[in-house]
Amino acid sequence: MNLKAKYILFVVLTVLIFATLTGILYQYNKYLFIVGESIIVATIVLSFIFYKSILRPYKILDSGIESIADKDFSIKFLPVGQPEPDRLIEVYNKMIDQLRLERTSATETHFFLEKLIEASPTGIVILDKQNNIEKANPVARGILNLASDNDKITLAELNVPWSTELANLNENDTNVVQVDGLNQYKCYKSVFLDRGIKRTFFIIEELTKDLLRAEKKAYEKVIRMISHEINNSMGAVNSIICSTTAYLENTKENKANDFINALEVAKQRINNLNYFTQRFAEVVRIPQPELNNCNLVDVVNQQLVCFYAELESKKISVKTHFEKDRKVWIQFDIQQLELVLVNIIKNAIQAIGSEGSIDIYIKESPLELSIQNNGIPIAEEEHEKLFTPFFTTKKEGQGIGLTLIREILLNHNCRFSLKTRDDSKTEFRIAFTPL
Repeated sequence: MNLKAKYILFVVLTVLIFATLTGILYQYNKYLFIVGESIIVATIVLSFIFYKSILRPYKILDSGIESIADKDFSIKFLPVGQPEPDRLIEVYNKMIDQLRLERTSATETHFFLEKLIEASPTGIVILDKQNNIEKANPVARGILNLASDNDKITLAELNVPWSTELANLNENDTNVVQVDGLNQYKCYKSVFLDRGIKRTFFIIEELTKDLLRAEKKAYEKVIRMISHEINNSMGAVNSIICSTTAYLENTKENKANDFINALEVAKQRINNLNYFTQRFAEVVRIPQPELNNCNLVDVVNQQLVCFYAELESKKISVKTHFEKDRKVWIQFDIQQLELVLVNIIKNAIQAIGSEGSIDIYIKESPLELSIQNNGIPIAEEEHEKLFTPFFTTKKEGQGIGLTLIREILLNHNCRFSLKTRDDSKTEFRIAFTPL
């Protein structure tokens, strides 16, 4: 029973009691009866007045409670002319003002944080209470290859290695994750309180560009120092060899020809060493690309022609899964694109050895080139070192080809990967920047 019903019940019972008593007095004293009736009428009038004065603040409080329940902090009340209710209304109005200010401040802060997360150059992933991915900013969606921010997925459903690396990361801990043997990311896991409940979030920061920049500066310095020292030594030795060869040619000693042949061999070795150091220097002397519109299909076909004889002799078949007269335009430095294709095809041929196949795909949406071979798979322990400068698994390799490819593709803002798939085919995939 609410307060209103209790008050009405109390007034009704009081009036009935007075009416009964005045009825009894009527038999004994009519004047007292009239006085009693007057008291009853006064009681009814006063009760009605009190009822209105009590009911109005009560209604105001009830409306205030409903507005708070509906999270509507825009309603304020005017004084009713009674000290106690007016005091309560004053406190209520101050509370509403404070709640409105705090709500506005919280909304502005939330809106600012939303914008900050969206614009952040660092990937941010927020999990819901069930540890599903609730929100990921554009950078994180690109890194994790998430199609949409609306579809909630679990960490286990992410691509490898993210599915295991993020799941195994401890709270307030940091780990470096390497993807596709090239890209490296620093991942940090922490929690925040959302209405008293712990929520998990991840910060994913790309390290690739900074690491490659530092790495390049380091090997540039080493290569220049080595090249400088070798070139100085080779120049002096070459001069001595040439002078000695000229002297021996004018002598009549029987063994002069043997000396001349030995010196020629030494000269050839020096020239080979010079070429060797020049190859290393090429990596740090890649010019900035001169972008032009070029047809990717034409460039691929032209490079295959160059390898025709070698492919025939080694019985390696090449299948191009695109129309030869298609026009797939990209903006690229055509000479550097040829260098990339030559190195990829050459690596595929060396991986196969003989009697194998190479498949080449061109996809337009998104714009990608895929070159696959069924040669020797890439070992798991080698995968993370593929694009490391001077790393090679070949006996006579210098570890320059993939470094050269890496530098060219990065200069053209291309995404790329090299890995052996589950079907044992090794694939080099390049995603070009659309025109």
